[in-house]
Amino acid sequence: MQSVGDIFAGHRRAWDKKRALRLYYQREIFERIVAQLRPGPTLEIGTGPGFFADYHPGMTGLDIAAFHPGVIPGDVHDMPFPDASFANVVGVDVLHHLAKPGRALSEIARVLQLNGRLVLVEPWTGPVGRLFYRYLHHEDCSPVTEPWTQAFAGGKDAMDGNAMIPWTLFAARLGELSAHAPLRLAYCQPFGIAAYAATGGFKDIGLPWPVIDALCRIEALLPDEIHRVAALRALFVLERL
Repeated sequence: MQSVGDIFAGHRRAWDKKRALRLYYQREIFERIVAQLRPGPTLEIGTGPGFFADYHPGMTGLDIAAFHPGVIPGDVHDMPFPDASFANVVGVDVLHHLAKPGRALSEIARVLQLNGRLVLVEPWTGPVGRLFYRYLHHEDCSPVTEPWTQAFAGGKDAMDGNAMIPWTLFAARLGELSAHAPLRLAYCQPFGIAAYAATGGFKDIGLPWPVIDALCRIEALLPDEIHRVAALRALFVLERL
């Protein structure tokens, strides 16, 4: 089995090689996140290879190991920061890898300032997304019985993920959020239909940028109802109460 470091090194090679992938992430994901940030210090959780940190420097980074310079090794379930340290906490594809999302969200709320924001981009498992992640993606996509307290049964590898977790927390069982963390969902924006899949992700496949750019422009014209049904990604913005 590949180590986490080896997986991230492979992601870095794909990132450097695939211009279309970089441009998609920068415009469709990173710009969405930056547009939602409050003024003030920002913490990125689960920094991975450091793609968002390269795009938006000056943040504090936290991950299970220092996979790139400036990252503090630590666990999002028990973070080494004082209360109210940050105006923002951000994460790209992190929440659906966490063993105890309710505990992690409580810790995130603790280190956020009043009215501070948690900004996440995660899989969206609406009707189309559920099929995509279940049959065309390497990670799990299955119902979660205990999404707040024990999202994974038994032992869990750091890279294990379940694409159903974000939708379960912030759509199907959103009413339970306040029992686990003083946060409210301020904004949810499903996005990325064919354009996201067309990048090929970090695999050695994918369409060229002009095609992906055209798909993005078409998708931007579609009504929200279609995105909720067909999107593969979502932007979640939560605020500290």
